[in-house]
Amino acid sequence: MRKTKVSMVFFIIGVLLLAVSFVVPTDILNSYTNLKPIGLSTLFLCPAFGILGVLFSIKEKSLVFGLLNALLILAFPIIMFIGYNVL
Repeated sequence: MRKTKVSMVFFIIGVLLLAVSFVVPTDILNSYTNLKPIGLSTLFLCPAFGILGVLFSIKEKSLVFGLLNALLILAFPIIMFIGYNVL
């Protein structure tokens, strides 16, 4: 029986949410909040999935996914740095 790595699943879900938030129209959440989808995903969703992924990677003793999930926690500063340097 194959054992599923939960930390890998959290990392993939976080990256997919980040990728989808780039494609979603920016005015889709105007009736609920002033945040754009990329802001919502980088400020709240990616760090939440990253923290859960880091906790499970510590439990699974997976260094690679621990580091990748730590980068997912830092998605907002990374995206801001890239956006500032590109524009």
